[in-house]
Amino acid sequence: MADKAVKGLSNVLKDLDKFGKEADKGVDLVTRSVSMDIVADAKSFAPKNLGASGLSGTIQYTKVADSDYRVVVGSPYGAYVEFGTGAKVKVPAELSAVAAQFKGKKAGSFEQGLRAIKDWCKNKGIEESAAYPIFMSILKKGQEPKPYLYPAFVKGRTQYVKDLKHLLTTLTKKYD
Repeated sequence: MADKAVKGLSNVLKDLDKFGKEADKGVDLVTRSVSMDIVADAKSFAPKNLGASGLSGTIQYTKVADSDYRVVVGSPYGAYVEFGTGAKVKVPAELSAVAAQFKGKKAGSFEQGLRAIKDWCKNKGIEESAAYPIFMSILKKGQEPKPYLYPAFVKGRTQYVKDLKHLLTTLTKKYD
């Protein structure tokens, strides 16, 4: 998705390719750095209902191959927080294929969902008896999206191209 979603990326990478292994190392460092920034931003944008054991604690990056990193959300409900649920779903056009993977799937059992709402109530100082009606309302009406990963990605892809252009400028000056 990154090649299509990051305007100008393929041209910069093509120009960097002319510098061989030194550019490869630089691209890897830039990619890793931007992946770390996306993770940090996504964690800061994510709802903080359960602290480190909640959604933000499951956001991380992983190296797939040279200069290929993936930012992942390990929580089974991450997509439902990002895009919303029921009638309140809102998906950015460029993420429609990603969101489609989650349509019709459940993030867990009824009991797990109710338990999560009870925990949320406890953390917010709300009587646990309110958990069932709150959960039923969410199931019936849906949940508004609370985007955290997409805004971090949008910010990161802009920085990524800037950083790669800076690397290209540095290498060009070095070998001119």
